[in-house]
Amino acid sequence: MNQPIRSYEDLRGPLSRRLHRVRRALAWRVKSTARRPAHILVETRWRLGDEIMAIPIYEGLKRAYPDSRLSVWSAYPELLAGNPFIDQLVVSERAAMVIPCDRYILLRGAPRDVFRLEHYARCAGIPTPEANPRLYFDNWECASAAGIRGEGSSFIAVSTGASWPTKRWPTAQWQELCQTLEAEGHRVVQVGKDDEAAGARVSLMNRTSLWETACILRAAKLLICCDSGLMHLALAAGTPVLALFGPTTPSILIREGAACESVANGRPCGGCWNVSQEMTEPGVCPRGIAPCMETIAVAAVLERVRECLGRAR
Repeated sequence: MNQPIRSYEDLRGPLSRRLHRVRRALAWRVKSTARRPAHILVETRWRLGDEIMAIPIYEGLKRAYPDSRLSVWSAYPELLAGNPFIDQLVVSERAAMVIPCDRYILLRGAPRDVFRLEHYARCAGIPTPEANPRLYFDNWECASAAGIRGEGSSFIAVSTGASWPTKRWPTAQWQELCQTLEAEGHRVVQVGKDDEAAGARVSLMNRTSLWETACILRAAKLLICCDSGLMHLALAAGTPVLALFGPTTPSILIREGAACESVANGRPCGGCWNVSQEMTEPGVCPRGIAPCMETIAVAAVLERVRECLGRAR
């Protein structure tokens, strides 16, 4: 996902692209006037968390255009398995090229200071959906999740990963957190891909697919993480989250009332990516504070974990 992504429109040359835009605009106008079913193509193909935040848009489009056919081109088609509002999943450029869509919506990129779902809704031309992202899997049972549950007690999931270095909590603090939780009698399971080891006794890092990770998160009583794709995955799976934030602001990403507690780094510049233009390159602190998150104390996280677990009883 680090390579430039060619969008649906980039698959064609300049002239063909303009002709397709004209054809789509005309077809959409004619079908809307005649109240005939139209074909809508939504392209996301972005980061995991950003694609999860887009999930309510599909229901919103179906409610706005109930007779339409909705195709979605996603980088994570596993996320959309069983989604009742999607008629077709697009999995390749070749498949995208032959879709005769009447309307094309690109949900990639977003302003820093607008609630993400609101921005997506503006792109789609629909009211901001009231629903939060959720997964619609028919099957939530995988061997890894069953194996963990089979050991007889509930567990806390942890994930140390994040897309930017400035979003990550120091490894030593993760290790202290996991050691303390396990000393208090909690089972801790680490999930994720190519992340720093948290020192949990059970690690499934790099051992599960996206679907399996979602199943494991659904079985957990809590996920502790940074601002990351797995934060959004756990929330969409119905699992409470305690998330650690530094350069980003929770309110831009997560609707108030969602089952997500946040712990901020406490710096005056906290949330700089969303509240100012001082940070110009993602993940690069303009003030040179590389360990952005180290001010979040382990004791403070432990206190919030205990509060979260107490409310879940």
